[in-house]
Amino acid sequence: MATVLAPEITYLGDLLKQLGDIPASRVRLKPTPGTATERDVIAIEEREGRLCELVDGTLVEKVMGAPESFVGGEIFGELRTFVKRHDLGLVYPADGMARVMPALIRIPDVSYYSWRQFPQRKIPTDAVTALSPDLAVEVVSRGNTRKEILRKLKEYFLGGTLLVWVVHFARRTARIHTAPDVSRDVGEDGALDGGDVVPGFRLPLRDLFAQVPEAAEAKPSPRKRKPGRAR
Repeated sequence: MATVLAPEITYLGDLLKQLGDIPASRVRLKPTPGTATERDVIAIEEREGRLCELVDGTLVEKVMGAPESFVGGEIFGELRTFVKRHDLGLVYPADGMARVMPALIRIPDVSYYSWRQFPQRKIPTDAVTALSPDLAVEVVSRGNTRKEILRKLKEYFLGGTLLVWVVHFARRTARIHTAPDVSRDVGEDGALDGGDVVPGFRLPLRDLFAQVPEAAEAKPSPRKRKPGRAR
């Protein structure tokens, strides 16, 4: 069921503010904002290869520049290797859609689900995972805004997520959240760690950013689905 926009949403500016002050170029007008559903998210991915989040009944395209995509891929690779080695659960790359809450679909840049969420240890076959990840990773791109990330943080934790890494690629830093308002900053000499969610996992930021020039910051583009989904 679509989420009906609040009565005060009359102008495009009001909608963009509600969504986190995001650029208008990321908002799809068909279906009309406020009427989109999960079915539309799936149809656009299948038809156009574009990834859209579903927020307040509105389709919001996911964007990421090439360097940020590389960083997200590195995190995915390191985390997946660790999780698989220790048989902890499932790790999805940047096209893993999650129904964080009813009528709310987010697409983290990396997401981890412990076997606790899948007692039978079966990989979900639905296009959208009907659960909020234990760990969500957001690599901040130029197309993202501070308010958008803050909104995502609240939604993840309300949905049951236990840990969120917000990686600021351009600053070469990260912030580890255990709640929307509980976090600690990690500098380039520090590391992303799994805490109690992925015990023993540690990824130094210096290693993560080693192959990316400090000045690199690409213009974001609509995120398209890659062929296949490695897990």
